[in-house]
Order: sequence, then structure tokens, then C-alpha cells
Amino acid sequence: MQRLDTTFDVRRVDSVHFERGLPRVRCLLQGLLHRFGPMSRTGALAGVACLTALALVHCGDDDSPSPGTVDAALDDGEDAADTPADAATAPGALDLLFVLDNSILMVDKRLPLYASIPRLFEGLKFADIHVGVVSTSLGNGGDLCDRTRRPSFDTRARLLNRDDAGAIVSGAEGGFLSFGPGGSVPDLATLAQRTEALLRAVPSFGCGFESPLEAAYRFAAEPDPPLEIRAGADGLGELVGVDYELLAQRRAFFRESSLVAIVIVTDEDDASLDARSVGGLGYGFGSATFPDSKVTRGADGTGGTTAPRGTAACDTTPESADCTSCGLARVCDPSASACQKLRSDVACTTAPSGGPTGEGYAGHIAPDGDNLNIRFFDMKRRFGVDPRYPVERYVAAFTGRKLPNRASEHVEAQTTGRREIGPYSQAETCANPLFSGDLPSKEGDELCNLGPGKRTPADVVIALLAGAVPALVEGTPDWTGLLGKDPERGDRSGIDPHMLLSVEPRPQLTGADLPIGDNGSDPVHGREWNTMKRNFQFACSFPLDVPRDCTKPGPECACLDTTVTWPLCGWEGNQWQLRGYALPGVRELEVMRGLGDRGLLVGSVCAVALEGPPYARFFDAVRTKLATR
Repeated sequence: MQRLDTTFDVRRVDSVHFERGLPRVRCLLQGLLHRFGPMSRTGALAGVACLTALALVHCGDDDSPSPGTVDAALDDGEDAADTPADAATAPGALDLLFVLDNSILMVDKRLPLYASIPRLFEGLKFADIHVGVVSTSLGNGGDLCDRTRRPSFDTRARLLNRDDAGAIVSGAEGGFLSFGPGGSVPDLATLAQRTEALLRAVPSFGCGFESPLEAAYRFAAEPDPPLEIRAGADGLGELVGVDYELLAQRRAFFRESSLVAIVIVTDEDDASLDARSVGGLGYGFGSATFPDSKVTRGADGTGGTTAPRGTAACDTTPESADCTSCGLARVCDPSASACQKLRSDVACTTAPSGGPTGEGYAGHIAPDGDNLNIRFFDMKRRFGVDPRYPVERYVAAFTGRKLPNRASEHVEAQTTGRREIGPYSQAETCANPLFSGDLPSKEGDELCNLGPGKRTPADVVIALLAGAVPALVEGTPDWTGLLGKDPERGDRSGIDPHMLLSVEPRPQLTGADLPIGDNGSDPVHGREWNTMKRNFQFACSFPLDVPRDCTKPGPECACLDTTVTWPLCGWEGNQWQLRGYALPGVRELEVMRGLGDRGLLVGSVCAVALEGPPYARFFDAVRTKLATR
């Protein structure tokens, strides 16, 4: 989670300093935030800060796509030489959906994204294009991201087309942009400009529990998207109503025979929470105050109470059947032997070390072990459960003809006056809206038994720009380096150490003992640092085109607190943030890996090119893929 007490909004920052074709190495001397003119790399040597930034950047200078990147984007035996992106004629219609992470951490990545959008549309020869944007903020049902506190905490996976002042982005009066016969945008150049405006309009103070996977699923594929997620009278999670406004947007946006492209942009691991998981206790993981817990977290952990911990087996064998949540002792059938075993487990009957004992204390995480910023980390070992939706849900959404509806993904029953919620099931109950015709849009319409559409799984393109070591996603993704040998079974052997999600310094990497102002020499991420168990080690980092003065009003700036040894800071008092960073996007990458040959469009948000559009290689690969479908 991030502080939300500032007034700065990244959407109001101009991005003209990202012009194409000019060297991008800048030297911004102390106190000067405006851009210098084009500068040669020789001239940049006069600035030590710029020289350091150049040495640490882990990407190429060329703004053209590498052969490996483009080749990897062309599956099904297609060849880039046969259909170059600038000469292809793509038939039919394209429906392009951006899923944008709008948490505060994304501030440093949004400017490069805006500057790269024109590259996507250059030479794209679809005659009919829709462009829409949704955010990763879904509220998750708990009190941490309640939309009544701030509407941008929960945008419900609906299309976004208004800025903070309520003004609608020109051309998106219907919720999205349209180019082609009868469209709202006259040409591709204007479409690129308006797409940037749509992205800028996404509120930058979103929910810190980013849910890019569920946001894409809810808008594009969920048969009966919920209107509200809340705790029932029994304290267990429940999904209420059907969001017909979203369904109407879906029907208007997706054409039955169009090519669909979904571009996900994020810099953290996915936290798509299943409120009905763990017998309905999943809802609590989206809350600062966990139901029935009396273990106070403290202000430095952002307040509230801690979650139930895992059973004793979780410490050593988190993948075993004996590892589960002590919280289930509250909702299990006391006559069942498994429930009796759980209620007698040593981890579930003892309180955190040094704390009070008794009901509300026993079986809960210690005050310093459940900082909200790291809640969705190492969940099976810490909590005994992972309350997020499984990644198979999203692989099925992009490839499968059948999906569960809410009634079949969790079977509920009333037993002795209690609501019992079964585990998640990837049931094949309803037609997948992505591959169906005559989509529902209003109350009374059929939601499940939809007729077949003209689109096939080969007509759905998924692209991911996420936290990853840039070298591992150049060309065909190195899945072992990104995720390990067999992540489904917990085997992370072979993984690049930068991709390990960790709050502690990773043994293979160095620099955790260095002071603030020394940003290290690792070409991928600078160095390790002391997170104080409140944050994660980085997957990668990159030099900011415009360093930020953390003493000035603005979004959360890493270098404001100089007692934290961030490997990002420098200049006067080390209170200037010189580098941006990203965390390992583990679950998003697992979904892409699960898509097989259709999951090859992967880029790193840290691969900010020094020349041309910052994310040119990624968007060149996306454009080429679209042109060859």
C-alpha cells in the first residue's frame, strides 16, 4: 500500500521529452527539472549521475525491434520477413484493451508508456479499431480499497474515459475510442493521441493490491461479473448482483468477429483476490482489520489486525496437504476429524511470541509479520493458503470455450445454519463471452448459455509489460530464468535471483549493507537493500529521464526518508530519486507461460530505451503480431 496524501498526478506531466530519434541520455543538474536539449553521450560524461545511470541501464540503444523479439511474436509458423509490420494489411476489426496498473508505484513507468503509444499504431492497417482502458483497481472487497474512501480504489473493471474533473476524453463518449466507418476518431495519428489521453485519464491513486489478471478477466470473460464484493452477515465473503453496466460496455466494445488484443502493463506481482476462497475467509485478506483477530499490527504496518497464520507444517513443507490456515478452525465442522486436527495444531493454539494469549490472539501472525505492503507474499508458508484466484483461471479465459460462473466456481451450501463455501473449481459451466455471439447487456438477458461466436482462441493476443529482468524477455522468454524449473510444484531451481520475490536480501546478490546514495553496480537492479520487511527486493531498475526532488509535493517519492537505504537516490542530501524500479511480476508471467506459444509477447517495464520511444521494442513486437494475424 502507498500513502495517498499528495496532490500530484502523473497524468498532468508532459511527455515531450521522450521525442523519437534523439539521444536520451540527459544530465539534469541539481535544481533544474526542465529538459535540456538533445545531448550527445560525450557531453553527458560531464554529469557523474548520468554516467552512473547509463552504466546501470540494462537495455539496448536501438529503437528498432530485435530480431528475436519480433520472431518470438510470430507463432503458428508465421515469419516476420513475409509480413513486415509496416507493409501488412490486416483484415477485419481490432478491439484493443489496455489493462493499466494505476498504483502509485507506476508513476515512473506511465510517462514512458505514453511516449511509446504512437509506435503501436504506426503502419497498423486495420480499417476498424476500438481502443479501451481499464485499471487494475478492483477494491477486492475489503476495507483497504473501499471505493467510498476513494473512487479510484475500485473502478470495477469498467471502461475509463473521464479525467479527474469529470471531462470525457474526446472521441470516447461511448466509453472507448473507435476508428473506422462511423467512428469517433478520423485517423490513426489522432487515435494514438486519444489513446494516450485515455491512459493519462486513468487515476494514478489506485488500489495497492493490483489485480491486472482479474481486471482483464472481469471485463473480457467473466460470465456474470459481480456488482459488489462484501462480507456477508456471517463475515464470509460474498459476491452480490450482476454488473450490467460492465456487460453493456463489453457488448459494445467487442465485435463478434474482431481480433482482440489485451495489453497488460504493471510493475508488481498480481494480487487478484478471491473473496470466497478459504471458506469465505479470503475476503479478510483485502482488509486492514482481519475478522476475529486481536493481534494489532501497529501504525508502521499501516494499522489494523493481522491475518491467521499457517499450521505448523507450513514452516517446513508449505506444499503439503497438512499446511493450511488456522483461520479455517473458525468455520470448519467441529465433528470432522480434520477440523479437530486443525483446532489442536500447535501453530493454531499458540499466540505470537511475546504477545497476549487467548481467543483472537492464538493462531495469528505476529504484529511485524503481516505488513500490508507485503501481504500477498509467500502466502502458503506464512498463511497456509493463497487466497488469490489460481492462474489457470486466466489461461482458460484467453483460450477456453467454457468457464465457470459464480455458482459453479465456488459451490455453497447451508449446513446446520452455517454457510459452507467450497474450494475454487475451474468448472466448464458457461460459454466464454470472448468466443460467443449475442453478448448480454441488460437484466433479463441470458448470461451463461450463449451461442458460438466467430472468434477463436487464435484471434486473441495477450501482451504483458511487467517487472522482469530485461535480458530474460528479449526474444523468446526464458521461462526457467523468469520462474524456475517447475513453479507449479514449488521448484524454483534455475531462476535468475533477481526474479525471486523476497523481503530479505537474496543470497546470490549483494549490496544490502551499502548506505543510501550508493546505488550499487549490478547492471540489472543496482543492489539489494534493507527493506525492513515492508517492501520487496527489485527485479530491475532504470534511470529516470527526469529525476524527482522528493522534498517537493508529489507522489510517494522513495528518497524522502533517508533512513531507508533505497538503491535509487542521490544528489543533495540523497533526497532526489534518480532511478525507477519494478518488482517481479510472478503470477502475470505464470499466466503467459501457461499460454504456451501464445504467451511470448512479454516485455520489461525497466527496458526503457535510451533512444526513440522508451518501449519501442515491445510495441513493435505487438504491432507485428497484430499485423500477421
